[in-house]
Amino acid sequence: MHYRQNWQGILSICRKAGKLAMGLEPTKDAMYRGTVSGVLVASDASAKTRKEAAFYCGQAQVPCLELAFTKADFAQMIGRGSGVLAICDDGFFRKMQLLAEQEKQEPREEA
Repeated sequence: MHYRQNWQGILSICRKAGKLAMGLEPTKDAMYRGTVSGVLVASDASAKTRKEAAFYCGQAQVPCLELAFTKADFAQMIGRGSGVLAICDDGFFRKMQLLAEQEKQEPREEA
C-alpha cells in the first residue's frame, strides 16, 4: 500500500499543479507543444493505445513507462481513469521514474 500511496500523492499534486495531461489525445497535443517530460501507460491500456503512446514518445524523444496500475487505479488516484498520462514537469517525472525503479527492486505486497 505504501507504494500506491506514494504514486497517489505525486499524481494528485501533479494534477493540481496543472502538469498532467490525461488521455492519448491530450498527451499527443502536449507533445506537439513540447511540454511533456514523460508518459505513463496503464497495464490494461489497449494494445493499440500502448503502440500509439510508444510511437509518439519515440517521435518526441520522451520516456514512456508502462506501470502495473490499471485505468481504474488511475481513476481512484486522480479522479479520472485513463490509459495514458503525460507528465509535463521534469521534477515530477524524475520522481516517478525513481518510484518505478524502487518498485522493480522491492517486491510489492498485494492488498
